[in-house]
Amino acid sequence: MVKSGKPGFYAVARGRVPGVYTTWDECQAQTAGFAGNKHHKFASLEQAKQYLTEHGVPTGSVNSTSAASSSTPSSSRTLQRGSALRGRTHGSTPYARTQPPAAKTSQDSARSGSSNSQWAALASEVIEDESGWDVVYSDGACKGNGKTGSIAGVGVWWGQNDARNIAERCPGGQTNNRAELIAIVRVLETTPHTKRPLLIKTDSKYSISCFRHWMPKWLKNNFRTASGEPVKNAPLIRYLSALLDLRAREGQKIHLQYIKGHAGHEGNEGADQQANIGATLPSEPERDWEALMSATFASGNSGDAASSQKKAGTAAMSNSELEAYAAGLGDDDELLDELSGA
Repeated sequence: MVKSGKPGFYAVARGRVPGVYTTWDECQAQTAGFAGNKHHKFASLEQAKQYLTEHGVPTGSVNSTSAASSSTPSSSRTLQRGSALRGRTHGSTPYARTQPPAAKTSQDSARSGSSNSQWAALASEVIEDESGWDVVYSDGACKGNGKTGSIAGVGVWWGQNDARNIAERCPGGQTNNRAELIAIVRVLETTPHTKRPLLIKTDSKYSISCFRHWMPKWLKNNFRTASGEPVKNAPLIRYLSALLDLRAREGQKIHLQYIKGHAGHEGNEGADQQANIGATLPSEPERDWEALMSATFASGNSGDAASSQKKAGTAAMSNSELEAYAAGLGDDDELLDELSGA
């Protein structure tokens, strides 16, 4: 059985984002509640990569910033994320408890951030062949960032004169990080739900790090930092996480890819221009991220419940039964520990 805290290389062959991880928390984030998950711990990176190869998972290139050549893993770095060129990572619906815990409701689950959020669509490899993908660029801009009187805008760019392009004022607090996150939110809120994979390019290392590096710890600490302070932008981040979860549950691959800003990329420059236009627009009030997150979470769980009911061929559920069923969807740490194979 895989144990937390011990150094090693965790190869996830079947999970939300297949790949090699350097901590149990990261491995658990990809496998907890994922039906039919398959993962194994190894002493070396090469063994882990061989395991993935044997299970048909392309290993791709290891992130150049990681200690890929070392046989001793870092406790905090992810050496490799699963390739987003692979088939859909959410091949099955998450495990559903038939008897949900009485003290936990779907509303409580939404407030704490869905455990499924760690699928995150954050493969570290660059998508070389973008054919078959819908590609969009997102960006945020903030004049006077960190200072009194700052103004921020949100930009989304699909192409020249594309009707889907967005230039909006950042609602609520005016910071660059918030604008970057909200730009991704606006992509997910305005893009139709389809099975076609979606590639979102952003120059925000902060946005990507929220899901690639920090989310597992935030979930364990109830979205508090090591010092006990609330995580900045937590409601917004949880809502974005819920939007990503919903797409994954519906079978859509989403890949967040870092692109260097102001480096001559047409799409990034276009999104930046949109964001700067947005910063000149009238101020917008803060949105109720908690309510939006809860509604998105409930929508996703309702879909899972209906799907499972149809597959089982059972009689129609009452509203109260359906709510109880939805409340049981999600992570089960004890079950994971029992089923995890080392």
